Amino acid sequence: MESAITNGLVCTMDTKRGGLGIIEDGAVGVSEGEITFVGPGDEFDASPDQVIDAGEKLVLPGLIDAHVHTPQTLLRGGAQDLPEIEWMTHGLAPFSDAMTDEDRIAGARLGVLEGVRSGVTTFGEYTRGVGALIEEVYLPMGVRVAATETINETAAMDGDPGTAYPMDREKGEATLGRNEALFDRYADESLVTPMYGPQALDMVSAELLETIRERASDREASIHMHVAQGERERKQIQARYGSGSSTVGALDELGLLDDRLIAVHCHGATSEERTRIAESGARMIGCPSSIAAIDGIVPPVTEFLDRGTYVGLGTDQAPGPGGHDMTRELRTASLLSKTEAENPTRLPAWEALRVGTVGGARALGLDAIGALAVGNRADLAIFSLDAPSVAPVVEKPFHTAIPNLVYGSANAETVIVEGQPVLLEEEFTTIDERAAIEEATSRAEAVFERGADDWREAGSKLVDAAEEGWLYSSR
Repeated sequence: MESAITNGLVCTMDTKRGGLGIIEDGAVGVSEGEITFVGPGDEFDASPDQVIDAGEKLVLPGLIDAHVHTPQTLLRGGAQDLPEIEWMTHGLAPFSDAMTDEDRIAGARLGVLEGVRSGVTTFGEYTRGVGALIEEVYLPMGVRVAATETINETAAMDGDPGTAYPMDREKGEATLGRNEALFDRYADESLVTPMYGPQALDMVSAELLETIRERASDREASIHMHVAQGERERKQIQARYGSGSSTVGALDELGLLDDRLIAVHCHGATSEERTRIAESGARMIGCPSSIAAIDGIVPPVTEFLDRGTYVGLGTDQAPGPGGHDMTRELRTASLLSKTEAENPTRLPAWEALRVGTVGGARALGLDAIGALAVGNRADLAIFSLDAPSVAPVVEKPFHTAIPNLVYGSANAETVIVEGQPVLLEEEFTTIDERAAIEEATSRAEAVFERGADDWREAGSKLVDAAEEGWLYSSR
């Protein structure tokens, strides 16, 4: 026995225990990165080398940020309060195009720091050049990643969204090649699970999608893909596949609507199409903060839960919704679901917590995490119950810890991945947090300066707001 967490209020998410699997005065034993004991503390009789006392604390499976673009954390504050059709090309692109590879790494490091502080142990990273992030960020920090290389075939995206973007097959093959390399390179790395990542149906040709489908089948790998994500995509699909065509219909015809698909967003799908996605066995990831901020829409998280689909949550990207705090995402998901349904019982705190843990793990196809059970990997997050945003916590007539954490939000005190503390008593063990923040700030200043002229020329509504004095001094 290497280590143990004792005296905690343990929420296992183990369905065999019922509900959230709550154990009072519980203990979790860990050896060689695996959970070897979960149960009442008075039944735990081992002598571990390290003991973490979780008295007055909540012990959870690590949260799963199932869909995230961490390099864009460097651009936090750079693209929000915009019409959806402007956001990517007029708001974000002028600054993202000004980023270097080193900038992207610095942004990713900051994003992962933020996520880990909120209790995240696994990130569904979806980005260009994800291999560099694995080497420079995820493995050095000791954090788990479902790594998806963005496969994109578009030659340009700055034209009329109602006219099909030109495709560059050489670009598509190159991005697919980078994606393929991940599978062989990290075949024996327990913290890395590669996935295929066609960016969206409007950004990859039908021919390349067929190739991806075949490769994924051969490797028994998931296809992590943005699906039915907004007005711009809808116009592109009709321009490319014909009037009346839709993303879901085209995916079905191409043979991609099956249990290998991880469909992200889905707010542009009709109710009937959402049923088709669910019945196909595909999994769904919703990003409520992001889609609310960028599209003004609530993603259909509860609809897919009602259909029995595996559903996870993601923070998506920082420009727009603000960042990668998963406890805040749990709260946002619950409140938006209640608001949209005009029903305060929709997505209650306990269900939001399940979606953010075991739900995200199942959505990513990672069966050995998401719940605290013997044989699972030892990924845990420990939260103090006397934090100002969570206290007071009572135990009778019921535990208020769960709703207080979900609706109050709080940073984790300790985060353990594969049995190793990444964050211990609020201090990072694998990285200099202050140095990472300072580097990100310095690089962000340079990126925003390099992209400023292109941003002004793009002429988004945010430019008007800034020039009217809302975002900088007019003096």
